[in-house]
Amino acid sequence: METDTIIEERFFEPQKCGHCGAQANPKFLRKGNEPVVTVACPPGYVSRVIAYGPGDNRATVKFLVGGALGSGGDLADEDIRTATRYAWDLGIENRAKGKVFGAAYWNQNYRRTKSDAPNRNAVFSCAKCASLFVQRVSSSGTLCATCSAK
Repeated sequence: METDTIIEERFFEPQKCGHCGAQANPKFLRKGNEPVVTVACPPGYVSRVIAYGPGDNRATVKFLVGGALGSGGDLADEDIRTATRYAWDLGIENRAKGKVFGAAYWNQNYRRTKSDAPNRNAVFSCAKCASLFVQRVSSSGTLCATCSAK
């Protein structure tokens, strides 16, 4: 069973959005050897970014989230957490009993400032290209700067 299939079958349950309470759905940002998933509500607020793979994927999460936040963003190494998934943990039979993959993840709701100010910046996923970008939580935009300029 491929990693993408395992992720879809076991981790693609809708969740409650941390900013609006609506249903937040997992979506592949990237598939393949090291898939990346975002969990976002319909307006695009990203609750979580998860990078899966055989190694330590914290650098991938840091690159994606840090890239969206830019130089003024507040992202510390301890904001990115890790988990290991095993065959027994995933209910996969006929597979070695060892590690299946690791997951590095960042939750926007765990921000250290804990500010609920409607004018705070937050990470969103573009409705057109799925790239991550920053805008104010109170904004109604759903497109990144590149897509909205087209």
